[in-house]
Parts: sequence; structure tokens; C-alpha cells
Amino acid sequence: MAKKYQANAFLKLENEKLYAIFAWSQRTAEIIPAKSWLTVLEIFVHENSLEKAYQIFQQVKLAPITEKVIQELTQYEPFLDDAVVSLANSSITFFAKGFRSFIEKELQFELGLLSRATYQVLPQLFAQSVLIDDLESIATIQDFKKVVAHLENLGLLSPAKGTIDWGDLKKTVPICQVFGFTRGTPVDRYYLNKFIQEIQPQIVGNILEIGGTPKDKDFYQVNAGTSYRILNIEAGPGVDIVGDVHDASLVEPNSLDSVIIFNVLEHCYAPWLVAENIHKWLKPGGKCFAMVPSAIRIHATPVDYWRPLPDAFNWMFRSYAQQQLYVYGNPITAIASYHGIVVEELTTEELDAFHPDYPVATCIIAEK
Repeated sequence: MAKKYQANAFLKLENEKLYAIFAWSQRTAEIIPAKSWLTVLEIFVHENSLEKAYQIFQQVKLAPITEKVIQELTQYEPFLDDAVVSLANSSITFFAKGFRSFIEKELQFELGLLSRATYQVLPQLFAQSVLIDDLESIATIQDFKKVVAHLENLGLLSPAKGTIDWGDLKKTVPICQVFGFTRGTPVDRYYLNKFIQEIQPQIVGNILEIGGTPKDKDFYQVNAGTSYRILNIEAGPGVDIVGDVHDASLVEPNSLDSVIIFNVLEHCYAPWLVAENIHKWLKPGGKCFAMVPSAIRIHATPVDYWRPLPDAFNWMFRSYAQQQLYVYGNPITAIASYHGIVVEELTTEELDAFHPDYPVATCIIAEK
């Protein structure tokens, strides 16, 4: 079945530049540089077929904007500094007070009917924006497809409603029940390994790992001559300190150079208290290296309390002199992590792509 599209964007004019902004997102706005982008987006508000959209594009790309459109849109010009324009399936909505209008349903104006009759609403509405006039350069359907593919990659075009191919994902149980271990390497381990490669030279001196195992010392490539101990809530081979990490008396204050705590804080009932205890145990200049999974199924061992997100990590380690946050993930790897789709089934580009709204692993270097 041929792929079908619909527009999926919020547009805002600022200092004569037009941007696609991402609602309630940490993602940076994307500049709309060319008239072709704007025209293509407006066509896909109404038409889902790529072939039909291309035919419409060829008809309207050089047509002069009608007097009716100019007169109709004049009334919205006083609001443009604050306005946000939403493009959705069959609708172009002008929110005169920005996202406040979106929430409060005040000063909303629907321009979809005028757009469907002319496909000229967006070029006229944003006539004062500085855009490259590249319409004539889109001369073939191949040229048109390139613009469409780029807009889709940016998230400004999405599959039309009802056309998503769920494939193997349309199921109510995960593909792998144990994070992907039965199939290969879990996605969060890929990100943890990247973080470890980053911090290895900094793991020095008197080292304490919380919740670790003896083999981790070799995995981290701890330098010879350093002291490496393990703290765990239960006794076991290689465990040097047995106790609850919420108990500050377990370790002498100002005695550690490095603390490693991976995949543990989500199991702590008060992870902020643990961060404070580690701060007490570190020497001045000592560092804590922490990681939590941000998008993963519940794994109660014995309990699973939290999914600390990047803002939470910054807050928990706020008393440290310096913090450096490392956040990994995107929509593909978030879905993969929950389903147990593994590293070996994804490309490096897919794994390394970053989207700030979809963290899969959140890590921090916090220095006392």
C-alpha cells in the first residue's frame, strides 16, 4: 500500500523567521527555510496521497495569491507576534494567544476551509517571513518526494490516520519479557557502555560501587593500585560492606574518591537521600558516577520505586559543586527498551540519535 501523510506541526513567526516548534517539548525549534516546505505542509493538511499532493503542488506553486485570501487573513496580522498556527488533519487553527489559546480555547480561529479552497493560507499568513523561493526548483515528483521525506524525518509530516503499520509491535505482551536478554543486548546496556567509556579515566583512588559485582572491577578497567569495594544490601561473594545505602553511617565521611551507582537508584525509596549520603562519603573533589534507566519495564528486585528523569537527577545532585548530565535515547530506542528489541536489531544511527523528550538512560557525573 502506498504511503500516505498528514501535516503535524505548530508554526510560529519570530523576528521575520518562521519556526516549527514542538509543543511542551525540550526539542529545539526547527527553522522553516523555504517556501516549498510551507506549501507542502499546507497541502498535506487536506490531501494524504503523495501523488495527488504533487499534482496540487504543481498547480498552486506559482499561482498568485487571491484577493479573497489576502483580505480574509488581514484580520489576523495584529496577533502574529504571539500566535501559534497548528497544522493537523483537515485543519489549520490560528491560536492568537499561542498555546494559551490552545488550552483555554480562547481566540481560536479555524482557517481549514479557506485553505482547502486555495492552498494559499500559509504563504499569505507568513508573508513577512524570510523564506527561500525555491518553488520552481521542485520540478519532478522525485524532487517533491525529497522534500516530503525531509519533513517526515523532522516530524512535521506523519503517517495519515489509520495507515500506521504496527507489524510485530501490535501486541499486548513484550517481544522479550527480560529486557531483550534472550535475544541479544538490551538497549539500556548500549547506553551504559557509552557512559562507562566516557568516565573510565575518571574512576580512580578509593572506589566504592553500590550494588555491583566483583567482575565489574575488570569491566570498568579500574587502574592498578586503586582500592575497589562493593556495598550491597545483601551479603555475597565479593561484597565488602553489607547494609542499606540510605544509612549514612555505613561509610566514613570524606573517605572516597569515586562512587559508582548504576541501575540502583530506581530501587531506592528515597534516592535523593542516597545522593546526599554519597556526597558525605566523598572527599572534596571526589566524583559520583550514576545511571538510571528512564524507559524500561518494572523490574522489582525486590522493589522498583522510581524512574528519575534528567530534571530529577539534576535536583537530587544539586548539592554537588559540579554536575555533568548525559542523557541517551529517542522514540525508537524507548519503544525498543520497553519491548525488548535489542541493540543488534538497530543501526548505530538509530541508537545514537537523541531526542530530549524520550530519555532511555540518564547518567550523571557529580563532583563534590
